Amino acid sequence: MTGTNTSEHEKYDENFLKKFSRDFCQKIIELINKNDLNTLENTLKDWINNINKNTETILESMQNHKENESLFSSIIGFFYQYGIGCIVDKNKALELYLLSIKIEKEFKESFIVHLLEKSIINEFEISSQNINIIIGNFLLSLFYYKDIILDERNLDKCLISARKGDLVAQYNLGKYYYNGKEITQDYHKAFLWFSRSANYGYVNSQHILGKCYYHGRGTVQDYKKAIEWYSKSATNEYAKSQYNLGLCHENGIGTDIDKRKAFEWYSKSASNGYAKGQNDLGRCYEYGEGVEQDSNKAFEWYSKSANNGCAKGQSNLGNCYYYGKGVTQDYKKAFEWFSKSADNGCAEGQDSLGYCYKHSKGVEKDYEKAFIWYSKSARNGYGKGQNNLGDCYYYGRGIEQDYEKAFKWYFKSANNEYAKGQNNLGYCYKHGKGVTKDYKKAFEWYFKSANNDCAKGQYHLGFCYHYGIGTSINIEEAVIWYKKASNNGVVRANEELKKLQVSIN
Repeated sequence: MTGTNTSEHEKYDENFLKKFSRDFCQKIIELINKNDLNTLENTLKDWINNINKNTETILESMQNHKENESLFSSIIGFFYQYGIGCIVDKNKALELYLLSIKIEKEFKESFIVHLLEKSIINEFEISSQNINIIIGNFLLSLFYYKDIILDERNLDKCLISARKGDLVAQYNLGKYYYNGKEITQDYHKAFLWFSRSANYGYVNSQHILGKCYYHGRGTVQDYKKAIEWYSKSATNEYAKSQYNLGLCHENGIGTDIDKRKAFEWYSKSASNGYAKGQNDLGRCYEYGEGVEQDSNKAFEWYSKSANNGCAKGQSNLGNCYYYGKGVTQDYKKAFEWFSKSADNGCAEGQDSLGYCYKHSKGVEKDYEKAFIWYSKSARNGYGKGQNNLGDCYYYGRGIEQDYEKAFKWYFKSANNEYAKGQNNLGYCYKHGKGVTKDYKKAFEWYFKSANNDCAKGQYHLGFCYHYGIGTSINIEEAVIWYKKASNNGVVRANEELKKLQVSIN
């Protein structure tokens, strides 16, 4: 038998294809009436594969039919969505579903509504074209909204179980209200359901009830009650609550500042595998907060946090490698961890990655990539990244020089209390870079920068006092700030001090 004859023999005739289309539609109706959307696609796939026909040939026959778009586009889409007789191509599947619902200009109601209401549409005599439209509407709805439909059903089950006293269901119902998922967000109702579950000892609810009090969601903000519920959950070994207690003790929220207690709670959270707790425990060891400083242990806990996917932990581990803290200095490994942190959305990691590209640390120098990562860091609200992005625009590194944009990013950085950004903003005002020259504002920003310990800001503030720029001449203040700048390594401050000594003598 020739290849041509074989092909013609294996192609399925129009009667088979139309019956296949009707049976496919009927199968969908049966499955919907069984109220099981969760396994519907897999059941349909199994049904197709058990027809005892070659699925590749079925697909080919539908595609080659002269009216394939109007009669079979929806089923062809299903084949491509799940790789039946072809390679999976979800984009093509979506295109075919959309095509099927464009065929008829006016389609009054989507099939998904009929099916969910258990319509008797299967009792009507409908054309093959309408079958294609019906299937297309349903599969498109399922493609887009399956998770929503299932969530609505889960919500109903959750509500029934919660009313029967199921603690887990009460917690889950609270989360539905708290997050506004498939239901109108209502912190008050969320608080009530969390309270029911928490009062009977469910640790997850105790934790999130603490969050409600902490943020004033569904109840009056009350830090002491937040600590009370965090404590109950933490005592039951819930790592997130242990971490939050650490934050409260470290920052004096609802209690007195107690670095030692903060360290203890971070330790418990970290030991229970919570990545954020591991990162903050590493920070305690790095800076000696609540415990004796220990770079080796800082590296150890940053490593655990980083390997558990914490973006800040990855950034801090990168810093360990970059500066050789607790480990041998290694710029390549620093670059690798900054990259992971940056890809996970950490603004600090994105800024550090930009720095590596700018200064060729662990990677080949690339100003354009430095600009890209500084941009991401800046747009994530990081003051240092905003300042570095301002530098890119100011000096034309990785992007065309633009003083106005430089000023814009220095301004954002300065208002985020970044001292170098404040100094650079003062410089823009002093020299009219990207903004109208204004000595008074230059002085104000130099003053803020200097008091935030920026050495260049201290030098510039001394210069303003020395020469009366934006303020009255004040030699005594000039000397004070020049000396501070000099002690922080600004050579020009020594030169100005010598000028003052000569003028005084």
